[in-house]
Amino acid sequence: MPPSSTTSARPPALVFGLTEPSRALAELGWFMGARAWLATQFSGDGRPVLVIPGLSAGDWSTRPLRGLLRQVGYTPYEWGLGTNIGPTPQAIAGLDALITTIRERHDQPVSVIGQSLGGYLGAELARRNPGAVDRLITLGSPMTMTDLRQSRAGAEYAKHYGRHLSGYDFETWRRAPRPEIPSTSVFSRSDGIVHWSACRYPEDASTSNLTENVEVLSSHIGMAVHPAAVYAALDRLAAPLEDWQRFTPPAWLAGYFPSALRAA
Repeated sequence: MPPSSTTSARPPALVFGLTEPSRALAELGWFMGARAWLATQFSGDGRPVLVIPGLSAGDWSTRPLRGLLRQVGYTPYEWGLGTNIGPTPQAIAGLDALITTIRERHDQPVSVIGQSLGGYLGAELARRNPGAVDRLITLGSPMTMTDLRQSRAGAEYAKHYGRHLSGYDFETWRRAPRPEIPSTSVFSRSDGIVHWSACRYPEDASTSNLTENVEVLSSHIGMAVHPAAVYAALDRLAAPLEDWQRFTPPAWLAGYFPSALRAA
């Protein structure tokens, strides 16, 4: 994963970090108000969707999103491995076993949504289990991070190095090849934990046709309940794989997706 020329080796602006809790709480309230509407915009096909939480979080943090996925018509799965502290032996082996179980139960590949560090683990899961994951959707995940200083949680992550599998140190893991599956990174320039530029896949001539970046105006903690981010995730779950196209929001929703608004 080559460094991006736009990636800054510093965390987000302090004001974004300080307002994370209040913004995330407001986004949860917005989600509760918008949930019924979101559920009418898409129709799932019963497909399994595994949702992986972020650093220092557990399945409690993704419960609202999983509830909506079930309401829309998908079959959501929690990761069931407690608090996410990174690539421990329990996390890697547990995810490998879980993806095998889900795939055999449904007799089809699994869609994966990962929040923050959960996106990294989702990519690793797909890389380790070719054909088991059909698409990856990440929410505020530093998929192109080159320096732990780009995250306010870098020190917290480093605290758990001693419990991580050998070969999963940050420098080695960040260079691991990404799986060749449709991959969507939802990011926010107002993310208060991870610098937004570390969440963007490269957009140049060498970029895979299977990666895309979707910008929303969200906190980091609340991205799994931010209605625009959730709308994008639902849209990407519904996108056909046979002729996969990058996300384009409806014109009347473009204002919730800054990149689309600027392009227009």
